[in-house]
Amino acid sequence: MDFSEFCGRLLEKTDLVKLISRYTPLRRMGNSYKACCPFHNEKTPSFTVDPVKQLYHCFGCGKGGNAITFVTEMENVDKLDAIKMLADEANMEMPQLTGRRAPGLDKQQRTRYYDLMRDAARRYHDNLSLPVAAKAREYIARRGLPDNIVTRFGLGYSVGYDDMIDYLSSKGYTKKEMKDVGIAEMRGDRYYDVFHGRLMFPIIGVFGQVVAFGGRVLEKSEYAKYRNSSQTPIFDKSRTVYALNLLKKKRQRGPIDYVIMCEGYMDVIALHKAGFDTAVASMGTALTHQQAKQIKNYTDKVYISYDGDGAGQKATMRGLDILRESGLTVKVVRLPDGLDPDEIVNGRGADAYRKLLDEALPLTEYKLVRLREKYDLSDRDDRTKYAAEAVRIVRAQQNPVEIEEYLKTIAAETGYDMSVLRRQAQIGGDEEPAREAPAEKEAPKESAPDITDKTETYLLAALVAGKEYVDPEDYTEIFTDGIGKLIVESVTDSRLKGLKDVSAMLYSDLPDEVQSLLPPIIDFDFGGYDDRKVYEACATKLRRERLERESDELARKYDESGDITLLTRCNELKQKLKKLRSTGGAK
Repeated sequence: MDFSEFCGRLLEKTDLVKLISRYTPLRRMGNSYKACCPFHNEKTPSFTVDPVKQLYHCFGCGKGGNAITFVTEMENVDKLDAIKMLADEANMEMPQLTGRRAPGLDKQQRTRYYDLMRDAARRYHDNLSLPVAAKAREYIARRGLPDNIVTRFGLGYSVGYDDMIDYLSSKGYTKKEMKDVGIAEMRGDRYYDVFHGRLMFPIIGVFGQVVAFGGRVLEKSEYAKYRNSSQTPIFDKSRTVYALNLLKKKRQRGPIDYVIMCEGYMDVIALHKAGFDTAVASMGTALTHQQAKQIKNYTDKVYISYDGDGAGQKATMRGLDILRESGLTVKVVRLPDGLDPDEIVNGRGADAYRKLLDEALPLTEYKLVRLREKYDLSDRDDRTKYAAEAVRIVRAQQNPVEIEEYLKTIAAETGYDMSVLRRQAQIGGDEEPAREAPAEKEAPKESAPDITDKTETYLLAALVAGKEYVDPEDYTEIFTDGIGKLIVESVTDSRLKGLKDVSAMLYSDLPDEVQSLLPPIIDFDFGGYDDRKVYEACATKLRRERLERESDELARKYDESGDITLLTRCNELKQKLKKLRSTGGAK
């Protein structure tokens, strides 16, 4: 079985309704299901799932596809990783790939790693009841964490150097496997638990598997306060968001208005205990674009609530631009006196933190506040520097009204005339405001050409639907290049393999930039145009247009080069075109 056929079988075996219902509640409406879209925040459901075609489409944001594209988008993974996830659930073995990126871990080894991490998490959790874990229980009590929160987050304790190594060995795991997943390291000729003596925080992926651990020391030592799992075959820190599995469960019950992004485990846990159950953490201070995209899958609004110390504030500034570039509305929670969210809710209560949320600053305003702290506005030089930098921040805005309002604020602070500030921002005349270059933004990818001709859409829809009047020869003659050719080749290949769901295979075979163009073709409403005459009229029109384009191009090249062979070919095409017009397209 080749890879394309494997994807077809995988899609036939995957229940799309069951898969999507893990992310958003689906409601049956006739022959389909409807829901609020899991890819963007909405109040009125515009997301539909077709259980027969095993396809989904959102009429609000335009996203659509099959199970593979859904997992790819929802989990912010590439297509191959999405296929691996679905193959695991369907208990299907990934085929060997030729000419593609290697599939990495085989299913058996990946399952072994997940089983090992699950058993380790249970052992750490059970250790909390042991006498040797008294320090851990005292810490949990001091933080005011009830049993249900301890259980929800799976907190545990690492007893010592050898306990976990011996326990996992008794379960049949090798020391190499323990090292591979980041639990064990070797010192001399002996393996030991790298988290020994620490309070344990399991890191759980969105599919419920434990993928890593964080550990906190419980008394002063020369070791770092926190130790996190290193990169492993099942854990990529840059793509992981702590407590995203809980956010996913909440999303299944309804839309999420906002997410609170914190730095650390205890911040998240304390906020959940206080009722702020959309809090997640970025696995440290370095927020990545992949993490921001994952958050965007659940909401359009994020409060960034990093610690009030210096490191936290620097991380806030980096994170602001990353979140904005991902299309999120960003507000910044200003934590007083260098405190962190954990200290606020435990020391001052949930209402105090809720007040900070209410007072959170929009992105631009927060940047201006931080910038103002750097300058003495009573000093002329500082005032000039502040005004120039402040205008540079403001002109990154895309809303002219907001730009004008912020410029008024800068004018009031500095005493500069509005006309001067407008010229600085290049918005006084006909010029567009200069835009601040986004930090570390990737070069835009060349977008695929759109299929705008309705006749093309009709022919491709008839091919995908398998209409009896379709003539395959028409397609090789009409769709000689571009997206149409890709679709025709994919459909033809699928039919030759005897696959039932041709539309599903399109989403598997075609590049990501083409997949967004598929819904109008796959969901085409033939209405009263479902007959041979309409098909032949469309085919004739497109054949004629292709011949006209080719003959015109050959004539142009002949004029430039004088090559007689081009003229001969041009005349041949014109004869074909003349015959096509005289016969009305009959073959």
